[in-house]
This record gives sequence, C-alpha cells and structure tokens, in this order.
Amino acid sequence: MHPPAVHARIVELMAEGSSDAAISAASSVARTTVRDIRSRSTRLRCPRCWRGARPMSFSAGEYAELLGFYLGDGYIVATGRSYRLRIFLDAAHPGIADEVCALLCICFGANRVGRTHLRARSTVVASVYSVHLPCLFPQHGPGVKHERPIVLEDWQQASVVAAPWSFIRGLILSDGCAFINRTGRYRYLSYDFCNRSADIRRIFMASCDLVGVRYTTNSDRVRIYGRACVRDLAAYVGTKR
Repeated sequence: MHPPAVHARIVELMAEGSSDAAISAASSVARTTVRDIRSRSTRLRCPRCWRGARPMSFSAGEYAELLGFYLGDGYIVATGRSYRLRIFLDAAHPGIADEVCALLCICFGANRVGRTHLRARSTVVASVYSVHLPCLFPQHGPGVKHERPIVLEDWQQASVVAAPWSFIRGLILSDGCAFINRTGRYRYLSYDFCNRSADIRRIFMASCDLVGVRYTTNSDRVRIYGRACVRDLAAYVGTKR
C-alpha cells in the first residue's frame, strides 16, 4: 500500500491532464496501478488501500488526535466481514466522550458512531465500524499493545509531525491526566501519561520533544510539571471534563 499523499498526488496529476506514463514516472507507481486508479477515480476510495469505501475525511490534526486516542485506550476487533474500533473512556468526563464521538463522526461521516456504557456505567465506549480500520491503524494486531511492537509508519509519523499537539492531546485525554501536585505548602498543576507499552511511551515522548515539552519518566509513567510546559499543555490539551 502507498501513503495517502501518493494517491492524492496521482489524482491531482490526473486532474491536470497528465498521461499515465508521466504520472507513473513522477510518482514511482506502476503504470498499471495508475491506470486502475484512473478507471475507478470516480469511486470513493480508502486513502490507504484505495479500495472502494464509504466517505472518510481526515485532516492531519484529526487523524493525529484519533491515532492518539487509539494508541492510548483504543482497540480494534474483527466482526464478521468488518472491523470495529472501540475507544474506552472514563464516564466521569462526559465532555471527552462527546469530543471523541464528534471526531469519529467527522472522520467516518457515512458510518454510524456508537456510544455505550460498561462496568456499572463507569466506562463509556465510543465506537465505529469500518472494513478499512486496519488500513488506517496498522498497529492493530492480536493481543494487547504492550505485548507487541508498536511502530508508526512513515505516513502516520508525517501526520504527527504536522499536528503534534493534536496527537499529544489524544494520548493524554485517553491515557493520561492533569492533577494538582502538592509539595509542602506549594500546589501546582502537572500532567501525567501512563501506558504499559514502552513503544507508546517512546512515541509520546518523541512528540513532546517536537513541541519543546520537557518531561521526566519513571516505570510506566511520563510526568510533566515544568511551569512553561504545563502552561502549553493547558492551552493545547486542556484538562479532563
């Protein structure tokens, strides 16, 4: 599969009137693949595998934030001929559940977005069905995330680099928190990200490096308490509500 940007560039060159041979040379994609895209260009396509799909729309920020929620506390399960993405959220913060459901509605505009309660209503699950979920989240695999390697593909990393705050926001709102740190008579806001996957923690810390957020790490936790960094997190991420 080619990155979404490659497919978008091919469609753009077609609109400009370029030949299949010229497009193939410019994009390093086989001419037969270019011809196949041209013959079916009027159909809605998955941005990853290019097969037919219901409408999907992802800006870099929307995808980065959704990726953060998935890596933080999301799970994809096969259901017959389709797949279901489930994002588990704390029912004590309904505003976050509202935001996740709204984000799923934007990204999967033609698919029904579900919202259910689990565990004596202490957990909210936001969910959506799509046959293309493994294309969009190639980290999907058997078992729990901390027991298998989690590595971003280049096109995913490009979205994170383009919108690092959106990615950080998704991770913290799903698997982190803001809290009041008490040291003697001083009290100050701090942020905490906790995930059992060393790979996901590494990806989170690399994203913090992109925006100049300093952190400390201990076991499964990454903590941010520097005044300027906390001020940035409060502005771009907010707190759970």
